[in-house]
Amino acid sequence: MTESDLIREEIAELEAQIFRIKGSMNRADNGVKLQKLAVITRLRDRCKKSLDALEKHGAAA
Repeated sequence: MTESDLIREEIAELEAQIFRIKGSMNRADNGVKLQKLAVITRLRDRCKKSLDALEKHGAAA
């Protein structure tokens, strides 16, 4: 597997976690889940930026 494939796999897993957290939220634990959701979303966004940079670098080479 290439680095791009690994990053895509990680993004897919993070998006699945985001989906599960959003689906399981209720009033009692929203604070904890919102914090976790924020962290996972930031991580996913960083992975997407890394993937874009990797693909641009690969296309330029």
